[in-house]
Amino acid sequence: MFKIIFKVEGGEDVTVFAVGGENALELARSAGVPIDAPCSGNGTCGKCRVKVLDEKNASNFSCVNAIHDVWQLACESVISGDITFLVPGITASYINNISVEDYKKQGKQGDGSAVLYGLAIDIGTTTVSALLVDLSTGDILAKATTGNAQIRYGADVINRIIEQQKPGGIKKLQDAIVKETLILLIDELCAKTGVLKDKITRLTVAANTTMNHLFLGIDANSIRIEPYEPTFLEFEVYDPASIGINVAPDAEMFLAPNIGSYVGGDITAGVMVAGVPSGWPMWKLPGMEMSHIIGQDDNGAPIFEEFEIPPRTTLFIDLGTNGEIVLGTNEFMMACACSAGPAFEGGDISCGMRATEGAIEKFSIHKSTMEPEFTVIGNVKPVGLCGSGLIDVVAELFRSGIINGKGKITCASERICYDEYGTGRYIIVFASDSASGIDIALTESDIDNFIRAKGAIFSGIMSLLNPLGFTPADIDDVLIAGGIGSGINIKNAISIGMLPDLPEEKYSYIGNSSLDGAYAMLIVPEGDEVIEEIARGMTYIDLSTQPGYMDEFIAACFLPHTDETLFPSVRT
Repeated sequence: MFKIIFKVEGGEDVTVFAVGGENALELARSAGVPIDAPCSGNGTCGKCRVKVLDEKNASNFSCVNAIHDVWQLACESVISGDITFLVPGITASYINNISVEDYKKQGKQGDGSAVLYGLAIDIGTTTVSALLVDLSTGDILAKATTGNAQIRYGADVINRIIEQQKPGGIKKLQDAIVKETLILLIDELCAKTGVLKDKITRLTVAANTTMNHLFLGIDANSIRIEPYEPTFLEFEVYDPASIGINVAPDAEMFLAPNIGSYVGGDITAGVMVAGVPSGWPMWKLPGMEMSHIIGQDDNGAPIFEEFEIPPRTTLFIDLGTNGEIVLGTNEFMMACACSAGPAFEGGDISCGMRATEGAIEKFSIHKSTMEPEFTVIGNVKPVGLCGSGLIDVVAELFRSGIINGKGKITCASERICYDEYGTGRYIIVFASDSASGIDIALTESDIDNFIRAKGAIFSGIMSLLNPLGFTPADIDDVLIAGGIGSGINIKNAISIGMLPDLPEEKYSYIGNSSLDGAYAMLIVPEGDEVIEEIARGMTYIDLSTQPGYMDEFIAACFLPHTDETLFPSVRT
């Protein structure tokens, strides 16, 4: 047996024992070591890097593909002796760092108060958030956010479904979200506010279709194989204790209903609060921008003012690890999911990362010097690009003439270089100025992946508009939701053909609408019935069977588009 030590930056050392021939990434996973592996160990993302620390034992492993003189890929490293690896702390800090924001101070812990509480939970593929709420007033006491511990099994839902099919996989994936994520989040919320867990009587959950299956410990394989149908769309009322969440003995848990395989309860919840079904009753909710309580009923529960949104054509776009779109009026709602991949969360991009400390979130190129200017989350040395920064970089490279409409580099400078295969890359940050000591660069392959992702979004929009005889000009409002940093630059997103060429005032960034929807389910009278009615009123469109979708997609895989009349404001 060989002794393997994983030294996690900013964390504790983890020691495991292995026999010759074992894979370093699988060893790390089995020991709970958080190594970033968006492709789930398929050797395609280049993110699961580790460094060999003990030079005398450097020959005690072999790596098929070293990505740097000192960094190796864990997924392609095979153990043949004692070894010590350094693991970058970015994934560990993302998963383990629970951020708690206090809204109101709570009374003393265990004061015997008869007040009951609820939890509104958003389970995202990448990030999990929760609100602790006073059910008697609707007041939000605190919000907590952390990374989804399932991230070590892949950045996208397909890799996690595949992982679930391995022996013990169903329990392993459920434990990652319940035991390693949600329970810790709930404990932290209660500790910060002084609320006892046995006073939490109601939980509402919004999650995509795959996350709902993994959360409940249900096989999700039917989602990825024909006919691509989930095991369920609607839910019964659950006892949270049945999956290991121990709060009040009589607590009930409600899950927002799914619409289809790739449009889930997170979108249903988002639609509930975004006003997509215009003309429907809506509510002004405390803790949100439209806060207003007009009184209490006989039981002391809050009464919210109802109002109606005038009939409008609204486009709702959720940009996260997946891309979902809803087109709605007062008469109909249509929804689809785009095969955008995880590019907007940093996946499929060699220098991509989630919107955490060290991520470049805003980027521009100076018109005179042609030098890059950027903003980094946390004001620290840059580590990589998050989704909003990626959109900016591609837009600025295109505007400056550094890349053409096909995403190919067309000029020479000290920031442009090529590999042995002739693939070009643009260096955003030189190694001497980056946190990792490695160039932060966007390759032509990265740009190609991004163009396909943005093309999937725009072609999805057009595939909802076209069958109705609508054009982008018929859209009154575009609502952008999702976790791609502090919000995208709308002008840049339009300039590369990701979003329709509409006046910027028609666009609004609404943040985490899934969590807001879970909150609405929690406190609005009969909120679970309301959201079920919304789900029943939404038509799911499977783009893979939609006539003309592939033509739309291919046309959109260009900057900004092959049909220049769709983007009159963009000068190419």
